[in-house]
Amino acid sequence: MVRATGGRRGPSAPQVPASLVMQIVGFGLLAGTLATAREGAVAMWVVYAVSLACWFVFHFLVSTRPRWAGIALVLSAALPAAAAGWAHDSTAVIMVSVVLGRFTAWHRPRAAALWPVLGGCLLLTLLTSAAGGAGLGDLAGYTVMLLLLTLLGLNQRQYQLRATQAEQLLHQTTLMQQEQAQVAVLGERARIAREIHDVLAHSLGALTVQLKAADSLLDSGDIDGARARVQRSNRLADDGLAEAAAAVAALRDDVIPLPDMLADLVEDFGRDHRTEVRLTTTGPVRPLPSGPIVALVRATREALTNAAKHAPGGAVTVGLDYGTHRVRLEVRNAVPRAAKFVDDGPPVSGYGLTGMRERLALVGGTLETGPDDTHRSWCLVVEVPA
Repeated sequence: MVRATGGRRGPSAPQVPASLVMQIVGFGLLAGTLATAREGAVAMWVVYAVSLACWFVFHFLVSTRPRWAGIALVLSAALPAAAAGWAHDSTAVIMVSVVLGRFTAWHRPRAAALWPVLGGCLLLTLLTSAAGGAGLGDLAGYTVMLLLLTLLGLNQRQYQLRATQAEQLLHQTTLMQQEQAQVAVLGERARIAREIHDVLAHSLGALTVQLKAADSLLDSGDIDGARARVQRSNRLADDGLAEAAAAVAALRDDVIPLPDMLADLVEDFGRDHRTEVRLTTTGPVRPLPSGPIVALVRATREALTNAAKHAPGGAVTVGLDYGTHRVRLEVRNAVPRAAKFVDDGPPVSGYGLTGMRERLALVGGTLETGPDDTHRSWCLVVEVPA
């Protein structure tokens, strides 16, 4: 983590909009030009006044009526351009240059309207100036002045367009991130609902079957049979609570590592059944998604429960191997020669080998069961993608 070492920053200075800066600079240039004008003809002062009025109309309407504002700005440039040949000094040309610079800096006009206005005002200024007796040097100077302020305006226009595009892109990116976050939340909710359903559906279903059977046995007067069903229901409830606790732990951000969860499970099983159980872990341990963790814990619990039922007292070994692309779980227990390992399904733990295969399929895992080559031990092998 990088820590800031400087002192606390004060409040940032307010940023002045670029359009306001252009307006102030443009008005300052126009006011300075008119204040130093050496013009004796009243008609020219009328042209200047109308052009300046159109300038103010543009800034008054630019936010509410941009079309009329554009027309006013074009008139503000066209009037002095048309009268430039009859002016006693270069005031008219300067006014045309300033107004065209403001027009090109405005991001509203499209290129199809921008270039005809620029070309028309430039041509009109040069033609009227030439008709008024301006020499080639004056015409070249007028052209340079017009082009310089126009290029400055175009540069400001490009800056505003890039800023607008960046703002739009930022807005679209924010909307996309919000949509992605919403999709992630919905996906997480669906995953949690699926995990809770997978944990409780089989155990609660099996518990319902056992309670209904106990009720039927009570109706027929079979007290012992009903008591056995109730006892089995208690075991199913305990197993369901244990599976729910494991699922909740796997869904938490601070999930317990899988080897630790299996170690606790093996320790509890060995203590409760007085059975020798050994757990070995190989390969580099790394975090796994909650789905494979829950599936592996359930598979281990189911294998231990079946081992206690079909081979009570026999030694059990649990092996967890972290491979490169897959995690392998192997549970091996010794069984008597006459014993037969069958899948009794939900009555044992509410899960069964069939349910185990179904849930492993949801996380891309596989399950294999069967005796080893010597037929003296039974193996359960589970593999899930890492």
